[in-house]
Amino acid sequence: MFEVEAKYLVTNVGEFEKAALRWGGGNPALEYCQCDEYFKHPCRDFDQTDEAIRIRSCNGQIELTYKGPRLDTITKTREELELKIPSTESGQSNSVLRSLLIALGFTPAGFVKKVRRSFEGAAGGFRVTISMDAVEGLPPYAEIEITCESAQRGAATELVLQLAEVFGLTQSERRSYLELLGY
Repeated sequence: MFEVEAKYLVTNVGEFEKAALRWGGGNPALEYCQCDEYFKHPCRDFDQTDEAIRIRSCNGQIELTYKGPRLDTITKTREELELKIPSTESGQSNSVLRSLLIALGFTPAGFVKKVRRSFEGAAGGFRVTISMDAVEGLPPYAEIEITCESAQRGAATELVLQLAEVFGLTQSERRSYLELLGY
């Protein structure tokens, strides 16, 4: 699966959220906290290969995610592989997964904590997520995201860029939150 995504600095949070609420058919945003810990690979430099591996904790759920290199120069489109980790009786799934990565030679690379408000909808035959992110230490950003198969990447990219125009988002940001935080 591919994640076709574009991120934009939001200069007027209220206007953006009103537009997102209208776009989402008036359905309220889903709000949740995401805590992401990123790791360095023991044998290759993810900064050079433009890859990432992270553990995400969100609402008691744990996911291990691999992000491949960005595939174009306009968006943040990349292959994304996610593995949901079942909760253990003791609730220690995150620490066990973290210990496993460290035992394999991975080392912690940085931590991103954000509150995300997401609006879900459909456009152009795709399920679309438009999110407003409040990342600790950064100004507000919006992300427009579509998950699709490889053959749909072109159409999904075009739609993401069209939606950015609809929302008046002009200040594109290709760097990850981890990069913006200086890790």
